[in-house]
Amino acid sequence: MLPDILLIADEPELCKQVTDILDEYDVDWCFEYEALNICIHQPVRVVLVVQDLPGASGIELFDSLRASRPGLLGFLIVDRESAGSLCPAAMDSGFAGLFSPPLDPDHVRDKIAKAMESAALREENARLRALLPLYGLGEHFMSSTSQHDVLESLLNVIGDQTAADSLSVMLYDNEEGVLRIAASRGIPEEMIDQIKIKPGDKIAGRVFQERKPVILNQETQNDSRFADLLKRPEIVSAVSFPMIVRDKILGVLNVSYIDGDIRFADSDIEILGIFSTQAALAIENVHAFESVAQEARLQALLEQYVAPEVAEVLLASDAALTTGLGEIKEATVLFADIRNFTGMVQEIPLAVLRDFLNEFFQLFTETIFEYRGTVDKFMGDAVLAIFGALIELDNPSLTAIETALAIRERFADLKEEWQAKDPFFTTIDLGFAVTRGEMFLGNVGSARRLDYTVIGTEVNIAQRLASKATSSRIYITDKVLEDLEQKQSAHKVLVKYVGKMVLKGVQYSVPTFSVLGLEKEID
Repeated sequence: MLPDILLIADEPELCKQVTDILDEYDVDWCFEYEALNICIHQPVRVVLVVQDLPGASGIELFDSLRASRPGLLGFLIVDRESAGSLCPAAMDSGFAGLFSPPLDPDHVRDKIAKAMESAALREENARLRALLPLYGLGEHFMSSTSQHDVLESLLNVIGDQTAADSLSVMLYDNEEGVLRIAASRGIPEEMIDQIKIKPGDKIAGRVFQERKPVILNQETQNDSRFADLLKRPEIVSAVSFPMIVRDKILGVLNVSYIDGDIRFADSDIEILGIFSTQAALAIENVHAFESVAQEARLQALLEQYVAPEVAEVLLASDAALTTGLGEIKEATVLFADIRNFTGMVQEIPLAVLRDFLNEFFQLFTETIFEYRGTVDKFMGDAVLAIFGALIELDNPSLTAIETALAIRERFADLKEEWQAKDPFFTTIDLGFAVTRGEMFLGNVGSARRLDYTVIGTEVNIAQRLASKATSSRIYITDKVLEDLEQKQSAHKVLVKYVGKMVLKGVQYSVPTFSVLGLEKEID
């Protein structure tokens, strides 16, 4: 098991005493010459360092550890006679406190518990700081219409987060069979066009070929499998990360520092991985949109957004794809979002949250496609779908409600599955809203981008109304109810009048009804 706490000492009796006192934690101990490698490659949160070490003082050793792990917390173990004189120097080095043998178990446990709590809080804050720009980056990618825009957004966010001396994205050129720099920061212009790397050559080429990220910190890089490729000794730390989407590798992201004491850790790999994956997805989408003239590619692309039947309708009509004017049409909109998503961001680890959202959006997409609806867009923790717009439906309002009921049932199963992984998932829920009316439907961008979307008051009402729905309630408006009553159906929707809702940004109160179910489900 990987250690939370590392004791650096050469006295077996002291090591046994410390591990006995801190038996509730994962504690490991090592000699001074092993400490740096362990702290760099393992998730150590707190170190306990004996002052009198054979090769160096505990304070000197801790200084070198903090150079590689700036946030590392530590306690100095020193005899009582020396504690007073060493205390100022220890505090200057960043130690959180001093322990003196014989160790007081209660005192040690109390101090370590507070240090571990502080370390956990720092890690959570780091996750949140990384998550917030992630959503902003997603918005930039959604609006990007070229590869250049995607890469500039990516490097801007990583540059802001890391303040790295050098950044570059190298993309694979299929024609030449080499990696070339497509965007960069901190690299001289005259060098950019000269750099061409074949897969397997140099560090970037090896990362591209092996599809595995690599961390190179100055103190440990000579032990790396890339040691024979290191040509720039001035680099103190670097990361190279493969950009992979749908099992296809597009290129390599490189981040490095020349000055300072910043070192990369395994946690940085996770964050850069999310950034790289989003960028790779955006780049692939841009490439796909630029190939819109090819019918086979176009159909595959459209089916990422709409059901296969809808894609066939679009492909059968060139006007639907090429015109930017769109049309005003009556349609039904379904909006659904997660309740307590803010709490999820604060409480759930980033990797877990990412996996959950992937399953959440997969559930929504498959269900909407099953009912022949169109996924218009994902909005953070929400989904917007349209019914009766791209293809005719006999009863689009009923179909939207049936879709919401199916999603609610399937989401309950998904929620139960994730509760077994983390009890926080018991606190989340969904809110639904179905509205109907005239709205603009069309391609607001260009034929190359194909950003088919829906705009109108009813769309805004759906979003606001869904935010009022708790406990997986499905709210519908009077216009939806009127549409249901005008169309004959074997299934009657049972509803309860909720009242007139006052919604932000809507100038009038909206008569609202809550769906109880379908008649056959109630009988």
